[in-house]
Formats: sequence, C-alpha cells, structure tokens
Amino acid sequence: MGQMIAVAPSPSALSPVSCAAIIGDAIDCEAYPNGMGTEAQWNTTSSVDHQAYSYSKTVAEKAAWDMVKGQQRWDLVVINPSLVLGPGLNADATSESFNLFKQLGNGKMKSGVPDFAIGMIDVRDLAIAHYNAGFTPEANGRNIISADNSDSLTLGKILRQHYGDAYPFPQKNLPKFMVWLMAPLVGFKRKMIKLNVGHKWQVDNSKGKRELGMSYRPMQQTVIDFFQQMIDTGKVRPKG
Repeated sequence: MGQMIAVAPSPSALSPVSCAAIIGDAIDCEAYPNGMGTEAQWNTTSSVDHQAYSYSKTVAEKAAWDMVKGQQRWDLVVINPSLVLGPGLNADATSESFNLFKQLGNGKMKSGVPDFAIGMIDVRDLAIAHYNAGFTPEANGRNIISADNSDSLTLGKILRQHYGDAYPFPQKNLPKFMVWLMAPLVGFKRKMIKLNVGHKWQVDNSKGKRELGMSYRPMQQTVIDFFQQMIDTGKVRPKG
C-alpha cells in the first residue's frame, strides 16, 4: 500500500503506511520487547540497498510526521497494516498478495515454501480500520492493523484443508540452506534470506483493538475467500 494522506471528516489526516516502517526484517523482532513489534518501534535496519520497499515505507511515514510538526490545523493518525489479503474489488489487480496466492495454487510452490513468517490483515478489516480512525475523535498516533502472525506454509495448509488435493498446494518448508543458495536465481538477495527465513515475525495489535475498536475475522475466512475469488475469475485452475 502506497503513501497517501487524505483529509478526514474530523480535524485529522489518515496516513496508511505499513508495518514495514516498524519491522524491516523478521530478525528485528528478536531485539524488541517480548519479541514483538509495537507502535513504539521504528525500522532502522532497511536502506536503499537492503529491503528498499520497507525503507520507502519508513521514509514516507517519517515525512508525514515531519509535516505534522510544521502546522497546527490537523493532527495525524497512521495506519500500519501487515500483508493485506482478501478478495479485491478489482479481481484483475496485481500485487504481491495476488502473486503469493497464485503461486500457492498453480504449482510453483508444490515442492515447498521458504519458512517466511508474515503478518496478515483482511482488506475488509483494513477498510474498517481506516473508517474508524477517521471517525473516532480519540484516534491518535500509529496503529498496527494486523490480524495474525503466521507463515506461508500455514496458508497452504488452510487451503488444502478446504480444497483437498484439487490444487498443488505446498506441504512442507524448504531447507533454509537451499533457499539461500537459490535466492539470486529467483530475484532475492541472500542477506534478506538470512535475516528472515526461519525467524518469527510478530507484532502487538492490541492498540488497534483497544483504541480503534478493531476485531478481526478468522484468518481461515480471509484465505479461503481470497483464493475462491481467484478460482472464480480463472486465475488458478484445478489439477488435471
């Protein structure tokens, strides 16, 4: 999700950035209290040369906060979502979320998946978070919006439980050394593999629940609804 500032009905601005402005690599969580990212932390490990996407989210959010300091007309509420999943209004959209689920179902990951830990949020719940932030006068500061701390293999297991063997879902994690060796061939840097594969990615979502009134639909519903949209629109097809 890109940087955007939109004027809200209350004297606030909403800035959707990302949890990437909090966590650059999963290993960063090990240095945080309780091993979890919170609104108090900033991503200090990303750069133009390493995890450039996460770096861009950090720079964007800091720029938004700098804008706040230069005026007194409005305050700022920041929404920091994790990986956004779920059925989209545009079934032909392109994003890393769509690419991930296509690969889970089209056989590209049937031999296994890297042990990547991820946070997830349903796009429909994220929309509610933005609405609540805009219409809740007490809303303030940064707000982690993330329903679950999970991983790629768990997504495959959920899909297999629902669809059985109709699609070649992954059933195991690939050894880290293999992922590390193959990384440059599939467009990943080995440093990124080292700092993420096999490490837990975790955030504390209690502030959003407490102050924005958030409650999250089950991850299973998000995963199945998202994949079903891809089936219905022909993005993935059953085996044989």
